[in-house]
Amino acid sequence: MNGMDWDRVVLVFSIVCQAVLIWRLWSQKLTRVYVYLAAFLGWETLQDLAALPVRPRSTAYSWVFFLTTPVLWLLAYFVVLELYRLILEDYPGIASVGRKAVSVAMALALLIGAVYAIPDLKTRHAPFPVLQIYIVFERSIVLALLVFLVLIQLFLLRYRLRLSPNRMVYVTGYAIYFALFVGWDVVITGLGVQNVVYAFNVWIIVVSDLILLAGAVMLRQKGEVKPQLEAVDSSDHRARLNKELADINQMLARAARGRG
Repeated sequence: MNGMDWDRVVLVFSIVCQAVLIWRLWSQKLTRVYVYLAAFLGWETLQDLAALPVRPRSTAYSWVFFLTTPVLWLLAYFVVLELYRLILEDYPGIASVGRKAVSVAMALALLIGAVYAIPDLKTRHAPFPVLQIYIVFERSIVLALLVFLVLIQLFLLRYRLRLSPNRMVYVTGYAIYFALFVGWDVVITGLGVQNVVYAFNVWIIVVSDLILLAGAVMLRQKGEVKPQLEAVDSSDHRARLNKELADINQMLARAARGRG
């Protein structure tokens, strides 16, 4: 089986995994809870379906992703906002500041991308200027989103928030899923060795698809119930963390009202 055949097999596998997770969310009545996750997966599925009849690694194949991926960036941004809202629903002040920080970071990512891409093109006379700008914008956006996904993980580790099993699966699974593609796109292709490590690229996609299947198995309607506080976690340290969180939330909420 040659490389193009493997490309098509992997693409079909991705479509199946995405469809299975979308069906699981719908069947468990979770699409209304995880609206932007469902939208992200739905658009990703449509993108892959549009690429399926096109010859892999052709110009037309590249154009499919070139035209549809910006919508995926936008949906990925809304997914991060959704994560902040769901994880910090008990701390609206912190959640509001977090979502605003994500929005500001996205605007800055676009600005920085433009600042770096356009002058560089004038000096280097790149053969495909639109593609060069596209790549710079993509890396700026996905890196900014990845930073905030990492911050969510650090926040959860620091304060040991009690989340429902579904939300733990969502925040952890999506962060790993997103990071895999960022690692490939930003690090590997940035070094210009994508042809050397083609097999590695295939395996990254397969592992990412397996994460989607794992999510389909673990996400269920009863997984929305938040676990009760365990006796072992009822320590003074836990109480101090809760008070610290409450104080931060109250301060940020007052600051937001003051600005309003």
